[in-house]
Amino acid sequence: MSRMGWERPEDWEEQEQFESETGLRGRLYFFRLVIVVIIGLLLFRVIWLQQTQGEELTAAAGDNQFATLQSDAPRGVIFDRTGLPLAENIPSFNVTITPAFLPDDDAARQAIFERLSFLTGVPVTNTVQQRELARQANPYNTAVNRQLATLYNEPITKTLDLAGVVPQLPDSINTIVDRFSFAENLPAEIVANVPYTIAQVIEQESVYMPGVRVIPEPIRNYPSGELTSHIVGFMGPLPDESYLDQGYARDDRVGLFGVESSLETFLKGVKGQREVEVDWRGREVRQIGVETPPQAGYNLHLSIDMALQQAAFEILQAQMERREATRDSRTGEFVEVQSGAVVALNAKTGEVLSMVSLPTFDNNRFATEIPVEYYLGLARSDYQPLFNHAIGGQYPPGSVFKVVTGAAALQEGIVSPNRFLDTPGSIVIPNRFAPNDPGRAQQFVCWIWNTIDPETGQRGEHGSMNMYRALAESCDIYFYKVAGGFDQDGEVVDVLGIDRLSRYANQFGMGRVQGVELPAEAPGNIPTQAYKRTNFGEPWSTGDDYNSAIGQGFVTATPLQIAQMVAVIANGGFLYRPTVVNHMTNDKGEVVLFDEANPDRPIFASPDENNNPVLRDADGNIIDPEDVNISVSFDENGEYIYQPEVLNVLEVDREYLDVIAEGMFLVNQEGGTGGFMTWLDEWGITTAGKTGTAEFCDNIALKRDWCKGPGEIQPTHAWYVGYAPYDDPEIVVAAFLYHGGEGSEWAAPVVRDVMKAYFQVDQYAPVEPTPEDSSEPVIIPEFVEPATDESTSETTTP
Repeated sequence: MSRMGWERPEDWEEQEQFESETGLRGRLYFFRLVIVVIIGLLLFRVIWLQQTQGEELTAAAGDNQFATLQSDAPRGVIFDRTGLPLAENIPSFNVTITPAFLPDDDAARQAIFERLSFLTGVPVTNTVQQRELARQANPYNTAVNRQLATLYNEPITKTLDLAGVVPQLPDSINTIVDRFSFAENLPAEIVANVPYTIAQVIEQESVYMPGVRVIPEPIRNYPSGELTSHIVGFMGPLPDESYLDQGYARDDRVGLFGVESSLETFLKGVKGQREVEVDWRGREVRQIGVETPPQAGYNLHLSIDMALQQAAFEILQAQMERREATRDSRTGEFVEVQSGAVVALNAKTGEVLSMVSLPTFDNNRFATEIPVEYYLGLARSDYQPLFNHAIGGQYPPGSVFKVVTGAAALQEGIVSPNRFLDTPGSIVIPNRFAPNDPGRAQQFVCWIWNTIDPETGQRGEHGSMNMYRALAESCDIYFYKVAGGFDQDGEVVDVLGIDRLSRYANQFGMGRVQGVELPAEAPGNIPTQAYKRTNFGEPWSTGDDYNSAIGQGFVTATPLQIAQMVAVIANGGFLYRPTVVNHMTNDKGEVVLFDEANPDRPIFASPDENNNPVLRDADGNIIDPEDVNISVSFDENGEYIYQPEVLNVLEVDREYLDVIAEGMFLVNQEGGTGGFMTWLDEWGITTAGKTGTAEFCDNIALKRDWCKGPGEIQPTHAWYVGYAPYDDPEIVVAAFLYHGGEGSEWAAPVVRDVMKAYFQVDQYAPVEPTPEDSSEPVIIPEFVEPATDESTSETTTP
């Protein structure tokens, strides 16, 4: 009999209910235990985090709650030596939209976009237009460039745009807003640098356009533009990530060229800071503590004289154009002259008064962005407009280098000033390893060898020359002999040699970087015997000495170095560091100086009522001049007097420097290579100088098939360097015309007219205002054709 028969049905239900409750209770106990364990683990995790990472997490929470906001410092202004601005800060008005403040209603938002599009010219959307451009594009070119983009993992739209297949239209308002929607509380720039009148209208209507604001932002303006672009330079976006470690923000702009780049540290200033509390959306709630105001960058007062700079620019440019329009006197062909340079120095301080490099560029084009097409056009030019040829171009100096050779030969006792050497039109030097083989002998000619008397048919020669006449007439044979030695026909001249010549050339500032405050200064090249052996695996020869003596062969120099070389002669043997910066001032007008003992702590100087210097530190404390290693003085007008820095003193006796100077004086007199033209004597200003015509065959010449065969005259650069007045030198001017031809014919007139502009004589004399016009006119003088002596106009000179 079953159990069911003995038990009542009620007992069965109670038993089942009991068993069900028991199972449910067990499951509840289990889940309670799991919850307790989880809570225990969470508590343990909290305690563990507090003990091990509490400080770190607290700091992270603080970072989310507080933020440091920076305010840009006003960038320093750049002036010329007379106070004219060369780089200044002007307001730029940028139209922005903050997505978080736009209305939610689609119709209202569309109305704002359409009004903004009407005012700024930025389309609301350009999707339809972009698709139409894609539809009109060549299908084959589109497919090829798509494959290339995929192959090189580049964006397809960017690739099609750069290839010119499907031009990419500018971003529309909708595109910009969508792109920056992830940071809806930050203003997204719609268009930059709108006209002031448009900015006014938008700002007035911003009441009815929520989210739209005009944000003023300073941008750099360069009033002198292309006249000084190689000196002043320009600014641009951060070149690389390393700038972020120096305190820059990603959207900051820094100097990329000229003094804007090399003196960025002084120009940029120090940013201001303030601590604020922000909410969870990143919006400012309140300011914490006291704001640290920004410190303006230092102002640069350059040594450049803007009036002289403009005159030099126009003189060089006009002469280059005139040269291209004139047939070459030797070949009868027109020549291409697209590059040149002028450097004018203060002979007694090394200050650069003018520095022109052609071709040039407009640095204002880089004020807000780097325009790709304009930049690529400059970068692809063979003549490198973005390159400062005055300090970076390394060219054979030709006969202007004879100044160095002559000074070295006199000091080393190779010749005396009045010793005469026989200087025929050419000499033949036997091969040192086969002296009896005339077929291996080498002929060296003077420039005058290439002039032929039309009546007799005889080639030219100089006859007998001493140092004075050799410089005046630029006799190559004379300098061949004093540099490489000579022993023929009873005439014996000792060897100066390249190693000794190189030592003197270095003292003249050549073959070295002199430290001008501009980027990309080149050292030039002054060879030694070891140079040729190391770079070409060949021994130095007498022919190399001969070539180096006249600034050919392996010798190269920059226009700045050529000016410096003659400045050493003009000032009596001192090589000053060249400078484009006269001084710096702070926002109070005080001169900023630095003590070598504490280069990180600026010292500020200003004149007192008697124009005596008063020094103070950054905190305003007066400094005793005896406690710092600084020399500072002011003139009777309270203007700062520049203190030149001597790099070295030339190891040549003053009497020999006077010989070289007199030889350079004779260059511009009758019979000298520069004597066929009128100089400044009629205004009581005597001049001295040296002509130079340097043969070359470089990449540009090879590309244009200018280079000639062995024994033929190669294309030539035109050089001239001179100073004035001869008795009390003030200014040194060097002019260089790439592929310009004869230095005396094409470079010398440039130097002469720059000197006229400096002394304000002839066509550069100031014009007195007439009674009818009380305002002072701005005079841009025309170039005056140099007078030439018809009897010598066909005689080419170095």
